[in-house]
Amino acid sequence: MTDTPLVGPARGERILSRLQTLLLEADRLEEFLHRLVGLAADSLPEPVRCSITLGAEGRTRPYTAAASDALVDRLDQRQYEVGDGPCLATLRTGGPHHVDDIDREDRFGAFPDLARESGLRSVLALPLVPPRRQLAGVMNLYSTEPRSFTRPVREEAALFAEHASGALGVALKIARHRQFGLDLQHAIASRADIDQALGILMAQQRCSAERAFEILSRASQNRNVKLRDLARDIVVNVTGRPPAPPRAPRPRGAFRPAGDG
Repeated sequence: MTDTPLVGPARGERILSRLQTLLLEADRLEEFLHRLVGLAADSLPEPVRCSITLGAEGRTRPYTAAASDALVDRLDQRQYEVGDGPCLATLRTGGPHHVDDIDREDRFGAFPDLARESGLRSVLALPLVPPRRQLAGVMNLYSTEPRSFTRPVREEAALFAEHASGALGVALKIARHRQFGLDLQHAIASRADIDQALGILMAQQRCSAERAFEILSRASQNRNVKLRDLARDIVVNVTGRPPAPPRAPRPRGAFRPAGDG
């Protein structure tokens, strides 16, 4: 059944409720973002396509974290390649950018030609700025019709982007805590491997823990092998099996990184 259109505060409450549901139901950041672009596309009175661009944290350039379909994903990639377009302009300035009719657009270098080739005629790029944070990304809205983003539509899109910014901030924070927990687990496992190897060296060399660590470190540097990998090799060679894993509690929380069970 189609939802009854809402306006004013009621519409904002409906958007917030849906975004909260997305946060609760999604297990991964990628899943949340893919659901977010679908919700954005369905929430506006005009038929639109949507993508989310995130800043280049740990990457050489911005990237499309989620897209409602392959068409806008490809256009985003072309935009990054040519280095100009509404999305990148919003990332640079922190302000929205609107293309009313791609055939009448003379900004953004090669982007208008790329959009025209893709069959897209109007564009709206809105900043995603979580509370008490810098610009995190851009919500890109595309339409196959010119002049789709009238003032009322832009106002509704801006309201959605405002609420989506808060949800994105929560999602990124949860994902970072999750990754911190995984990094901590990895560090604990590495320390356990090294400690077991040190115990073996102390017994073999009849030396202190400090001396055993010096021996292990020097061997790691000379062989150009990571300290943990060398420690595992020592344990396997002596005991015939890998080091026993530590009994660390598994971190809990939403937004599992890709490939995490």
